[in-house]
Amino acid sequence: MRFSPVHLLPLAAVLLAARPAHAQSQSPDTAALSPVVVTATKVATPAATSTAATTVITGAELRAKGAVTLLDALRGAPGISLGRTSGPGSQTSIFLRGGNSNFTKILVDGVPLNAPGGAVDLAAFTTDDIDRIEIVRGPASVLHGSDAMTGVIHIFTKSRGPSAVAVRAADRDAQFDATATVGREMRIGTTTRVHGAVNGGYHRGNGFLPFNNQFREAVASAAGGMEGARGNAGVAVSYADGRYHYPTNGSGAPVDSNAWTGASRLSFSASALARITDRLSGRIQLGRASRLSGASDLPDSPGDTAGFYSRSHGQTLRQLADAQVVGTLPLDVTTIVGATVESQRARLRGWSEFGGYPSTTSFDRRRTNRALYAQLAAGRGPLTVEMGGRRERLHDGSSVNTGRAGVASEPIAGTIVRASIGTAFKEPAFEELYDNAYSVGEPNLRPERNRSREVGLETRLPAVPVTLGATAFDQRFRDLVQYRYIGPGISNFYNVIAASSRGLELEARLAPVRGLAARASYTLQRTKVTNPGNGSFGSLEEGKPLLRRPRRVADVDVSWMLRRATLSATATRTGARDDYDFTGAQRRRLAPYTLLDAAAEIPLAGSAAVRSVALTLRGENIGGARYQNVYGFATPGRVLFVGLRLRD
Repeated sequence: MRFSPVHLLPLAAVLLAARPAHAQSQSPDTAALSPVVVTATKVATPAATSTAATTVITGAELRAKGAVTLLDALRGAPGISLGRTSGPGSQTSIFLRGGNSNFTKILVDGVPLNAPGGAVDLAAFTTDDIDRIEIVRGPASVLHGSDAMTGVIHIFTKSRGPSAVAVRAADRDAQFDATATVGREMRIGTTTRVHGAVNGGYHRGNGFLPFNNQFREAVASAAGGMEGARGNAGVAVSYADGRYHYPTNGSGAPVDSNAWTGASRLSFSASALARITDRLSGRIQLGRASRLSGASDLPDSPGDTAGFYSRSHGQTLRQLADAQVVGTLPLDVTTIVGATVESQRARLRGWSEFGGYPSTTSFDRRRTNRALYAQLAAGRGPLTVEMGGRRERLHDGSSVNTGRAGVASEPIAGTIVRASIGTAFKEPAFEELYDNAYSVGEPNLRPERNRSREVGLETRLPAVPVTLGATAFDQRFRDLVQYRYIGPGISNFYNVIAASSRGLELEARLAPVRGLAARASYTLQRTKVTNPGNGSFGSLEEGKPLLRRPRRVADVDVSWMLRRATLSATATRTGARDDYDFTGAQRRRLAPYTLLDAAAEIPLAGSAAVRSVALTLRGENIGGARYQNVYGFATPGRVLFVGLRLRD
């Protein structure tokens, strides 16, 4: 059956006798390590009362692991499987709860960085300026709109200290990393605080393939804010520029000496919150994200005339304005009512040649969407209930409705039970809607859809410092867009594919003694194609799993703080999964593998001049695992980084 906000009305009677589950403070203090999340509800909410499955990764945890890329930061999080084509800088995809790689919305300080239509490459994301990451698993379109089909990954950049400088180099392939943060905080008067930080990073390497495998990435950001008794305001700017050289063809063989791809992105966010009364507050956010991309695969030499050659550059742009009012009603019911306007634009210019026949393409399209959303939350004693709905008017005049209802209950002290149902959507990409040099668009495509339900349990054992959690989910995808060539002038895209993803996420957190912490997760999921359409060149088969989704992923992460030193170790087991060999036109089975990483930060003893300097070590794939994320493409072996870190 279809799910819409109308189905939430029977819950109204329950909500009328409840008190608010949301914290009234909405401070953007992202450096505070308090159990509060904001992505799931758009207001500061205690993690224990959230009805959504949420994982928070702090900057301190990232430093302890020595994580430099977003891939390193997210690896092992429940429900997430990651795939990087080859080495650092190569295309990196995320599959959250079995969804497609464009089903997860990526936010930086509230600004979406996905291309219109959801596509995102995580290769260009590093941890240089990350204060914390919030991962919301499950449909989140009610508050976050298109692209949030299976969840949201929200990155908060550093907006205050401590200041630090770090450099490190690898034992192979000339890899080098440098990062710096300068942050300050001060108080004005008795109630106002001002804080700010500037961050930067640079990464490069020669890669591990025999030739044409260099990569580089430069990152810079600045963020700051002001907090007072009646509100707060903040701004954040983030920039990244990178280039990756790749010698591989479509089957993974190193044959090309000059192909490269690159992109630069710039995002800006400004927000302000005003507490109008003790029961009413208003918030507005403005955001802009642009991405310039380029690619080149020209003839390797004057005599190279037998292949396919191309050159292109493009730009995507997303701009949004979001306003919301948060109120506490009689009987202690908290409401959020908001409106969003977002404009998107995509431009592309390209040239290609095959068999001596050149062609050019030019593409420039834009669209504007408008949405109204509302969420109501309440809780009395051990019960929290949320219900919300969104109506989004798309660029073509059609509308799409999404809804979500969730409940969290604490039947006994220390044990929380969660359950939710919800829907989400993703708009088609511009290249699917409109004609270009390589395909004929279909302007009447419907948005892709997800209907999800889940139930979870979290308990803190009273006798030992252990927290255990389990979440079972069931997602049904429909109206997925598929490419199909029938003939000249006939549309190439259709809403035909349907699939499902069911799974179980298990978590455990242990802190037996001061300074020692361990975390373990295990995800078991089963994806299945229920309508393959025309089979997408053989990659989809009815009843078979979706490609590159492992059935099992397990992760164990241990960290130990001993005086001022930090030691950590991580083991990640990725199970077998299906892939497709497009050269041989057959389905392939990729073998399971285990990655072992370890890191250490050891203060240098001695004079006062070096007391704030620490030696850093990180070993990646120290077990020397031989594995593939994509069939035919090689991956790096062991890598050891050695560096120094200067702290406040």
